[in-house]
Amino acid sequence: MSMSPFCDVTTWEEFSYDHFRDPDPTTPDEGRTGCCARGRTEKEQEIWSFSSKPLGKALLRTVAADRQLCQDAVTMFTDILLYSARKSLKDVAEDTRLVEHIFRQVIKRESLQDELYCQLVKQLTNNKKRSNEDRCWELLWLCAGCFPCSQPLRFHVTSFLLHKRRSPLARDCLLRLERTVQLGNRRSPPHPLELHTVQKKSGSWGQIVILPDKSTVAIAVESSSRGGDLCLDVANKLGLKTTGGISLYCRVADKVVSIPHGDYYFDFLCSIRPLAEWLSSEVSSNWREHAEYDLLFRRKVWTDVMVGEDSVADMRMHFFQELESFLSGHHKCSKSEAVQLAAYLYRVRFGQAGFELHDDKKTAEVLKDLIPRDLLQIEPPEHWKQDIVATFNRHAGLNRDDAKLAFLRHVSTWPTFGSAFFHIERHDYRKYPEKLMAAVNRRGLMFMDQNSKNTIVSLAFDEVETSGDTRHLWVTGNGLENTWQLTTSAASQIDDLVKAYQDFREKESSLTNKSVLV
Repeated sequence: MSMSPFCDVTTWEEFSYDHFRDPDPTTPDEGRTGCCARGRTEKEQEIWSFSSKPLGKALLRTVAADRQLCQDAVTMFTDILLYSARKSLKDVAEDTRLVEHIFRQVIKRESLQDELYCQLVKQLTNNKKRSNEDRCWELLWLCAGCFPCSQPLRFHVTSFLLHKRRSPLARDCLLRLERTVQLGNRRSPPHPLELHTVQKKSGSWGQIVILPDKSTVAIAVESSSRGGDLCLDVANKLGLKTTGGISLYCRVADKVVSIPHGDYYFDFLCSIRPLAEWLSSEVSSNWREHAEYDLLFRRKVWTDVMVGEDSVADMRMHFFQELESFLSGHHKCSKSEAVQLAAYLYRVRFGQAGFELHDDKKTAEVLKDLIPRDLLQIEPPEHWKQDIVATFNRHAGLNRDDAKLAFLRHVSTWPTFGSAFFHIERHDYRKYPEKLMAAVNRRGLMFMDQNSKNTIVSLAFDEVETSGDTRHLWVTGNGLENTWQLTTSAASQIDDLVKAYQDFREKESSLTNKSVLV
């Protein structure tokens, strides 16, 4: 059955005559035969077709004309031969090294991207070795998810993939190429998880996401998945009313970093330093042990949070995030407020019964989960117990969810509600307390006395500028005599969070202006 122009490799062969350099007479078996070539013997190997021999020069005429590019292209083809000749999938380290070596230079040098597509299509044309062909399909699958080829070549690659549609990965390659054209290039070579995925022919990677209440949600991650896409997937599974202000975080060792909504997920993983260092070193076969990380789903921006509007977000996210801040002693909280909130927390934890505090041996341990750590020592455990039990009994009839909501409603009246708190290790401003804490919330960037919790400086988002690296934060704003330089291990996190609030406000303002114009 004729399916022209996708019925054979004619279009690919024609492309080679227009754009490939001439066969190299110094390279054995390199020549041209076929429907568009004349005067060659059938024994000669087509330059556009499979070869088990290294290339003497780059395929594309434009690349072959540049000495350095040509040398890089020849090395790239050698790596393709090495990868495709490997039959075992057990040596993950070597596979990862070869893929890294192939793609690292191509992502940096756009002029080699068409060359890589050409080399892979060449190796998939008339390839009679099944295992070798399968490995080349894996590379093309990875390639299509990283960057597209140029428009002139794309027609021929698309024709080739349609012609090869019976191959298990051909359709996936075509879909991935279309998505990459639409979404843009990746910044990093394929992540080892992507290599693992294509080798297992699974198409996507199952990822567990941890919620603030410690429960988990399973999602599927693809090469084209971005931070915002994954946020939306989790939000839909939970039934949240909106994803505004919510973010995914990657936790590696003791570092927690927000994943930008517009970043490719696997690009972001490669940018995390512990994983990046692991990728650049020799990877063991048991790579999972070296790449351990957690994916967290949390509220990042609290600008438009109204307690009670989204019960799922309140019960599964907001309550547990605010509970963490409360027990850490970061909020300014009076003793009477601490008793009131502890009674709510007691009901959340133990329900209607409330017997745990009647056991004197357990009292001190239970109080750690009810009272802020900085207030625990101001009263003996017995006094805390009496006050909490009395308040608890006055709340008879409240269920666990009611108590969570009551807790949130109370803390939402505090100026530090929804804050992310960060310890400042060092500053050079003698008129301020030695121990400072930074808080970023919907009101702006605040600096507080760690001991008294009093606010020293408060800067609204429209009057503050920040920049930070791994250890230093620079702050400029109204009310500050000069630019502050602060030392903190959370400098980049503070800078990122301030900019997230500023971006959120800017988007809201833009939407408001558009609605007024309409």
